[in-house]
Amino acid sequence: MKAKFIFLTGGAKRIGKTTCKHFHEEGFNIIFHYNSSDSEAKEIKESLNNIRKDSCHILQADFNDRSSIERLTKGVAKITDELEVLVNNASSFYPTPIEQASQNEWDDLLATNATTPLFLTQALLPFLKKGKGCVINISDTLAPNGIKNFSLYSGAKSALEGITKSLAKELAPDIRVNAISPGAILWPEDEDLTEEQQKERLSKVPLGRIGSPKDISSVAVFLTSAKYITGQVIKVDGGRSVI
Repeated sequence: MKAKFIFLTGGAKRIGKTTCKHFHEEGFNIIFHYNSSDSEAKEIKESLNNIRKDSCHILQADFNDRSSIERLTKGVAKITDELEVLVNNASSFYPTPIEQASQNEWDDLLATNATTPLFLTQALLPFLKKGKGCVINISDTLAPNGIKNFSLYSGAKSALEGITKSLAKELAPDIRVNAISPGAILWPEDEDLTEEQQKERLSKVPLGRIGSPKDISSVAVFLTSAKYITGQVIKVDGGRSVI
């Protein structure tokens, strides 16, 4: 049976890690990118390869380096010449109050959240066309409506959703392009929220609880087989966006 390949950015932690493992369980061979999480990436690679030999490959890149996309594309080409799935998951996220916001912060947030997904999709088009593949971008349920003190991040994620819809039109009918828009799935790593703060945030979620990374990976797996869905932004947010 011919191997199916997925390439995912930001696969060493959190939602990316769960998505890699979920697709591996579904029989995919995994290629994932990481930036600084070297030990975590190697641990996942070893774990998955112990389950199925040579089924997981890792590639390092910093998306603030403009040569990163070219190097990743060459890395993928050494492993396979076709992809069934590209998941643009890697993201930078931090507050940028407008009075202190800098050009460097904008460049960083735009690079990981919009520029890289756009040009990585462009670079990997030959692989996706050959594999009759699909693209899945990871957005943010709150970003299009704006997030206080996160205007740069919100702008970048909003750009990603526009890119998703435009590429869905441009690449049809050969390649489907969709986005998943998570809500409260994991608490931010750099915030030490009290129980009361967590309760306050969850009070805005109709389902009244935080989600899990598998809620996102399950939708990603679904989208790979949903052959009549393209150009959509699917919110996985416990109903947060309808309030």
